[in-house]
Amino acid sequence: MALPPAAPAASSLRRCSEGAARWTLPPELACSLLLLTLLAPQAGGGPAAAAGQPSTTAGTTIALPGLDQPPSAPARPAAAAAIASLPPSEPPSAPPPALNPRPIPPPSAVRDPVAQTPASGAPAGPLPNPFPNPLPGPLSGGLPAPGASNPEPALGVWLTTVDSAVMVDPAEAQRALAFLRHNGFRRAALPLYTAGVVTWTPAPARNRLAIPTDPLLPPSTAAGPTASLLVALGRAGLERVGWFEFGLMAPVGAPWLAGRDDLLLRDASGSSLWQESPGLNRVWLNPILPEVQQLLEDLVVDACTKLPLEVIQFDDHLGYPVRFGYDPATLAAWRATEAGRRNPSPDPGQPAWIAWRAEQVTALLERLRAAMNSACPAVRMSVSPNPQEFSYSNYLADWSSWVRRGLVDEVVVQIYRDNLAALARELAHPSLAAAAQRVPVRIGLLAGLKSQPKDPAQLRRELELVQARGYRGIDLFFYESARRHFSDPGP
Repeated sequence: MALPPAAPAASSLRRCSEGAARWTLPPELACSLLLLTLLAPQAGGGPAAAAGQPSTTAGTTIALPGLDQPPSAPARPAAAAAIASLPPSEPPSAPPPALNPRPIPPPSAVRDPVAQTPASGAPAGPLPNPFPNPLPGPLSGGLPAPGASNPEPALGVWLTTVDSAVMVDPAEAQRALAFLRHNGFRRAALPLYTAGVVTWTPAPARNRLAIPTDPLLPPSTAAGPTASLLVALGRAGLERVGWFEFGLMAPVGAPWLAGRDDLLLRDASGSSLWQESPGLNRVWLNPILPEVQQLLEDLVVDACTKLPLEVIQFDDHLGYPVRFGYDPATLAAWRATEAGRRNPSPDPGQPAWIAWRAEQVTALLERLRAAMNSACPAVRMSVSPNPQEFSYSNYLADWSSWVRRGLVDEVVVQIYRDNLAALARELAHPSLAAAAQRVPVRIGLLAGLKSQPKDPAQLRRELELVQARGYRGIDLFFYESARRHFSDPGP
């Protein structure tokens, strides 16, 4: 999720060049600039719009029943292809129990897309709201425990390593645990790969590019601070989500990519540089390359077998911006197809070119899912993308197809909007109803930014609307901004 939370907490100043470069910039300038980027659609994995108003503290609690989980469709076998004979890349010109435990055929390195089937299955109408007053105001008891009438964790939250000290300060972690218990949260997502670092220590054999562990993580038990926090969340009754936030993305200048320009995607000009927002420069790993596929597979397997997790989650950073795909490896594979022979140098938005590249992303997810089925079948696969049309046309992330093929166990759709009409339009999109026929669909809402806090009344209205449309699971981005909307547990 490429969303800038806001100004840095004391323990998160480590990345004020990267934090500025990532989410913060100089504190006075950062949030203003990044907020502007959020207010317009972008190929950034973040919201199409996000804004808020100054607020006062208010409490909000919800009780949401569960979602049924009808069986998913089996995955489609991959088409045969090879890229072993591709020429080496040239240096870039720019600067520097599982819900679907079915066997998945081993994918080939390059995929030909199936015909793109539009999402279908428009909702028959909003599901009945079982609560005449779903948001009764501040309740110290929080949400009811999951049970026969409420099996799905109703309210969740994303934790972050930027603009929050929860991951790096044990006292803040304890404060967060008390807050989540007090207010009835049932689910928390922790970043595992973010900003070019990991937050646990993978086995060296499963970390082939030696991605470093976040140096700001505090000393802890032999299991590591992230594992310790996950254990504590489990003891508090929360479902634990391991979030591969950056997916295929990496910061420009990441030391583990030094000399490895051959692993990067490029645009038509030959540049590997992508500006997520002002001062925020990224590069993207190429999902068509076996070395990249193996890197992500190894990290996912290490995390899901070593850490106490119920869920592994990616967002649309598992795809990549639509302007990329003009590196020698991707072009050679494309030009080996019939469509590529007809149009060897397509424009970024050419439909067949989009569909083919999206299929390569799907092949990577298929490989990750097969690895999880083998190594950790009890851990579920989640994706947290933007709405389907934006994700597909901007990120090549065709999550509706992932649902139809049985590659994911749930979808958490990020719908970060600044008005109810826009939220209502997205909730009514047929892709959500179609997905909900196969897997649980949760809705991600923006709880506000530190520099632009959301009015509690606005968040309340959003929560009411989501629940009235029949979506019971709601995840808030992010913990620090969510705190102002709920009651403080006190000392």
